[in-house]
Amino acid sequence: MADVRSRSMAFRFGVAATLAALAIAMISMVSGPALAAPTGEVDGLVQDAQGKPLAGVAITLVKAGERTPKKQASGADGGFKFADLPSGVYVATVAQEGFSPVTCRGVRLVAGTSRRLEVKLQPAGGEPSTCTPVEPGA
Repeated sequence: MADVRSRSMAFRFGVAATLAALAIAMISMVSGPALAAPTGEVDGLVQDAQGKPLAGVAITLVKAGERTPKKQASGADGGFKFADLPSGVYVATVAQEGFSPVTCRGVRLVAGTSRRLEVKLQPAGGEPSTCTPVEPGA
């Protein structure tokens, strides 16, 4: 009789351990992505007045209410990308020696999306440079 009881307890323990392991696996599958901070990205293209890409242009991006900006330079194709950004409102500043700088305010970013900025730099002392946020999906 004691042998049957001990097998029964071992069986119950095994079933309980298996169910616990399955529950933990299911919780991690469901909550894993939910626990990760959702992010988005801001990318764009910097061009001169004639539409030619500008490389090496300084782009600064700062989230409203934060002090530490993110900085980078445009690539050879004039492109840039800031990835893994939390949702919020950002201000982008684009500057290059010999050109009028431009500030693009109110760049709204929603997690899981990409926001594109089209920047046209004008020669210093001439027309003002422009920065246009493109609506997602446009």
